[in-house]
Amino acid sequence: MGCPGPWNPSNGRHRGSFVTILRQIWPPCVAALACLLLWEDIVRFFAVPKYVMPAPSDVFIILSGLSDPDVTASLFSGAGQTAMAAVLGFFVAAVLGIVVGTLLASVSFLRRGMYPLANLLQMVPIIALAPLLNIWFGYGISGVAASACIVAIFPVIASTVDGLRSVDPQLIEIFDLYGSTPFRRWYKLSVRSALPQICTGLRVAAGLAVIGAVVGELVSGVLDAPPLGAIIAAGLRNSTVDIVFAAVILSAGVGFVLFGAVSALGHWVLHPWHASTRPRRHQSRRRVAKWERSTLWVLSIALVAFTVLAANVSEEKPVAAVGPSTPSLVSPSKGAKPVKVRLQLNWVPEPEFGGIYAAQHLGFFQQEGLAVDIIKGGPGVASPQLVATGQVEFGVVSGSQVVTMRAQKAPVVAVYACFNRFVRGIVTHVEGAPKSLEDLWHGEGMLAVEAGLPFVKFLNHRFGKTSLRLVPSVGGLSQFKRSPGMAQAVFVFAEPVSLELDQIPTRIFSVSESGFNPYSVVVATNETLIKSRPDVVLGMQRALRKGWTAYLKDPAPTNRILAKMNPAMSLKAMNIAARMIKPFVRGEEPRLGRMSLARWKALTRQLVAIGLLKTAPNPETCFHNGN
Repeated sequence: MGCPGPWNPSNGRHRGSFVTILRQIWPPCVAALACLLLWEDIVRFFAVPKYVMPAPSDVFIILSGLSDPDVTASLFSGAGQTAMAAVLGFFVAAVLGIVVGTLLASVSFLRRGMYPLANLLQMVPIIALAPLLNIWFGYGISGVAASACIVAIFPVIASTVDGLRSVDPQLIEIFDLYGSTPFRRWYKLSVRSALPQICTGLRVAAGLAVIGAVVGELVSGVLDAPPLGAIIAAGLRNSTVDIVFAAVILSAGVGFVLFGAVSALGHWVLHPWHASTRPRRHQSRRRVAKWERSTLWVLSIALVAFTVLAANVSEEKPVAAVGPSTPSLVSPSKGAKPVKVRLQLNWVPEPEFGGIYAAQHLGFFQQEGLAVDIIKGGPGVASPQLVATGQVEFGVVSGSQVVTMRAQKAPVVAVYACFNRFVRGIVTHVEGAPKSLEDLWHGEGMLAVEAGLPFVKFLNHRFGKTSLRLVPSVGGLSQFKRSPGMAQAVFVFAEPVSLELDQIPTRIFSVSESGFNPYSVVVATNETLIKSRPDVVLGMQRALRKGWTAYLKDPAPTNRILAKMNPAMSLKAMNIAARMIKPFVRGEEPRLGRMSLARWKALTRQLVAIGLLKTAPNPETCFHNGN
């Protein structure tokens, strides 16, 4: 006689379980495929450019290695690092969460005092803890795992507390009646009763651990072999949205695998005794209603028809602007209303935009018949895409972004270079400072940089692979101040000003010394505007030139305005920065704002050489000097 139970091979129930699993997984699989097909069709039919929304086929090409095997290898290597950090953080969160939850459920005083505080783990943005994570756990997998643990631990604590406190009081009395010890009662009764809720909390924590790991990689990951978080940040910086989507899909895959593993483990633990893991015998196979079957057929036929229609749409279909049109662009004349245009900054108001705000403050835009709405920027603002899709008429971007966007056939054109010299550098402490940039590159210690900076790849190409340990920089200087052997990538007129005010002696190595000297703070526009309204573009160029001339002559009035708009930077710091930026604005060009073809040719060659571009765009199409 075979033993009873769902896993007995003699009764054939294992086959029924397998069929049940198939019935559960095929609907979401079919729905996912239908969503991917619809996504592909929409991108093709509306000719959505890759730099706005890549198609699933574009992402598949990236993941399969058909376009660039090195990028694919980097993605899967990053996925492995993210997975290890997420698993480690989840394991720590599971152990600590169950232990802490047990204590809180057992001791009423601790529960009343500490349980509300545990909610803070869900409310404090993990990015705000970045400096502390680096100080406490260091860079690398330990800091990333700590981030994953902090994000994932509260669901485990909450589910453990609720599960342990939901035990039937009558069962507790029975255990007491038979003289059970507290440990035996906890092990035999409380834990088993709480296991379903604990498993639910662990499943939630599994997904959150991956989110915490990816966020932690932005501040604690090591960039020598970048994890997924750093790859996402680099892709956003370099406008390679297809790589961003590929990294996001891989991170979702890591989360799905971890969630599935935790769910399978919970099923295995609960199956021998808990009814929730067994199919209900009274449930019969529900017949599909006729109207449901008809709806499915109609949707399937519509999807196939739309797919055929999208496949026949020419790939050369012009890309329509995503943003609002500009009906207010009319020729300025005496008595006419000013032309309304928007100028998107890529950072908050600081002296690097001094000439722009001076043009507005001193009325130079109005003199050219323009009413300019200056939109403040911040971390992650996609100003190149906003310009390319027509959501703003002008935007501040970098020269490297112009070239990478042009390589993707984006209609972004530089029309004014606010800085003639590259404004990025590397700052070190004076004590023990190297003699040159090359010596620094082959030195020891850490270099804090933003993920995806093209000049880092160029320095590796120019001087050979660095021996420095590359770690993420989130813009603060706390780690640099407390680490004498650390170097940090900076804007030469921003972070060094803060260090000077703190009386910390430093030495700055300009990246332009290496031969990498792109235009760094560039006002760009859509080439459609250049063709349809050249007078507006020329007016913007003239106003910016007047504004920067006035700002270099006397930055104080504009700095007072900037200080009110940006309280995080003092007026004294802005005045020092204004003094420091003068040689970078002037540069070698006799006329402010003008750009040379030779510089754009050099930049395109360098971006191809370092592997950021496969093919370079025509440098002549990257900029427009006007008059």
